[in-house]
Amino acid sequence: MIKTRQFLLSLLFFSVLCSNSIFSGFKVPIYYTSSVSMGYDNNLFRLSDLNLDSTLLPNIVDASAFDSGYITPKLKIDYQPYIIKDLKTDFNFAYTRNHYFSSSEKSFNIFQSQIGIKFAPYQSIKFSHRYIPKYYLRNYIDHDMSKEQYEVCTFSIESFSISYSHPLMNRNWIKLKLNNTNYFYNKSFTEFDTRIIQFEIKYYFRFLKSSNSIWYSYSDGDNISNNNGYHSTNVNRSYGEHNLGVSFKKKLRKKKTFDSFGTSFMFENRFYEAENDDDLSFSSRESALHNGRTHNEFNFSFWVDKKINQINNQFKFKYRHRNVKSDYYWVSDFKDFNKFEITYKVSFSSNLNILY
Repeated sequence: MIKTRQFLLSLLFFSVLCSNSIFSGFKVPIYYTSSVSMGYDNNLFRLSDLNLDSTLLPNIVDASAFDSGYITPKLKIDYQPYIIKDLKTDFNFAYTRNHYFSSSEKSFNIFQSQIGIKFAPYQSIKFSHRYIPKYYLRNYIDHDMSKEQYEVCTFSIESFSISYSHPLMNRNWIKLKLNNTNYFYNKSFTEFDTRIIQFEIKYYFRFLKSSNSIWYSYSDGDNISNNNGYHSTNVNRSYGEHNLGVSFKKKLRKKKTFDSFGTSFMFENRFYEAENDDDLSFSSRESALHNGRTHNEFNFSFWVDKKINQINNQFKFKYRHRNVKSDYYWVSDFKDFNKFEITYKVSFSSNLNILY
């Protein structure tokens, strides 16, 4: 009887010990960050000067104006348990809502999730998912149904990615990323359905007491609906794309008006596949819009940060310019554009100690 009690007590003690060792790694805070951005976009639909001056503008966009103020609330949740001994696991979830005051159609939601495993400082692997259920581009003519009637053009965006970061000397590191993104359009414009495979390499380094990065990526956009039976799908809209970017961020150590400032530059070169004009069976201007077209795009942003009473404040300016080249002289009139955005963002971070 005594031996039986000792065995049961030993078994109970061992069970509790194992339970504590297994579940103790889950007893960590849940961190969250809530933010609200308020801003102004002077060219919400990325319209060319020709579009802006056109009498057809009311048909092209469903909006009270082509520019707009907007508000962007965001909630991010971060949970970092130790599921595997000495390895930190990171579960990250975020929801963002972009709401434009001049166009309810243009407003959209973003859902993001990420799972990461950190092996050592600057060394980790991450799996990410990003989903936009519906994004309104603008109105276009559905050439399978009409030559004059404009229809709403929307699409969904879903991407999956895997990335690996590896440390280098002097607190520098490198990140390799492979991304798969699907663009699926509404039923009137399925000829634009595209699957994009992107590879990116990014180098993070310290220089002049600042945090910097430089990156390059190549994307292969496959027009997966090409030649699927509809007249409009006879045009191949596949493309390749190069991206090159650099960013710089500097913390101000002494008491200044701002805590830090930063800037980034990105250059994009996209080129569509060229076909012989005699082989183009889709006889409309849409054929020429993509055939052999290239565009160069420049993105610039500058921001300043200031923390006041645990509230992070950021002012940001963004400028975007696209220049289009084509064998058809009129294409650039429709596809060139310039735009800028001014944004003010406030954010607050804290944690929930609900697991211990």
